[in-house]
Amino acid sequence: GLPAEDSPEISAKNGINIRAVLEDIVQNVPAPKGDREAPLQALIFDSQYDSYRGVIVYLRVKNGVLRPGMDVRMMATGAEYKIVEVGTLHPAGMIPCDALGAGEVGYLTASIKNVADTRVGDTITEIARPCAEALPGYQTVQPMVYSGIYPADGAKYQDLREALEKLQLNDASMSYELESSIALGF
Repeated sequence: GLPAEDSPEISAKNGINIRAVLEDIVQNVPAPKGDREAPLQALIFDSQYDSYRGVIVYLRVKNGVLRPGMDVRMMATGAEYKIVEVGTLHPAGMIPCDALGAGEVGYLTASIKNVADTRVGDTITEIARPCAEALPGYQTVQPMVYSGIYPADGAKYQDLREALEKLQLNDASMSYELESSIALGF
């Protein structure tokens, strides 16, 4: 469905026309826009729970700079955290760095215990120097899938509840919200 007339014929396996692809990227893909001196605005595009680090937030910095030690606020939830680590994403894994600036994509950790505080589409800003408004387009995701889950042993209720909170999906197209109480049928 994409026009391919101007696309170079390439083979990464054989090393054919790799320079043409790189040149095409330089010429036709616009550089990210943003102001490193402006107040921090970072867009959350995903997050996941890690049992050792807490919630890992994947984001794109639109304006400003994100550094470890900064106090930040999630604008939709109002949750506030001190950043422990920021870094970039690579095929080999997450690589920590000193800062993420405007136009960069990466991750942050801040000992966040609850995935619900890091909603997809939310804006992260600095507490000391907040941005005037959140990035456009954020809407609270409505749950679309409902399910009844019951532990085989009623004594395992709290274990099930904690496991579900960690498993809670946080995606732009789908969200499973854990009700404040799970109805048990026993």
